[in-house]
Amino acid sequence: MQLDKEIIFKELKQLATRAYCPYSNFRVSCIVYLKNGEKILGVNVENAAYNPCICAERCALPQVYAQGYGKDDVELLALYTDSKSFGSPCGTCRQTMSELLNADQKTYMFNQNGFIGEYLVSDFLPHAFSDKNL
Repeated sequence: MQLDKEIIFKELKQLATRAYCPYSNFRVSCIVYLKNGEKILGVNVENAAYNPCICAERCALPQVYAQGYGKDDVELLALYTDSKSFGSPCGTCRQTMSELLNADQKTYMFNQNGFIGEYLVSDFLPHAFSDKNL
């Protein structure tokens, strides 16, 4: 599957408008592109109590499994942060990504200005806690 970065950027930016972020006004969106062409969407959802906030990655990734797919069905994870600087997944999202995606899974990062870079899941958390640690 050929994924055009400009199209991905536009889709992520449009999706970010759906984020529920009345406290920080920091919009984050995530699209998981599956190998069969389907897309799983996620946005950040804030809560006044802060602790129950849901990041865009943790909104989208569980849906991959809820819809009957798994890590081998994922073509790409694309992440957008409504920021002028580099925004990257928080620690909890990095751990979630390392659990629910393959270590060599390709990810694209975007900010307000467009494409920032391409990374592997293992780049975000090189010493992730896994089943090997149990």
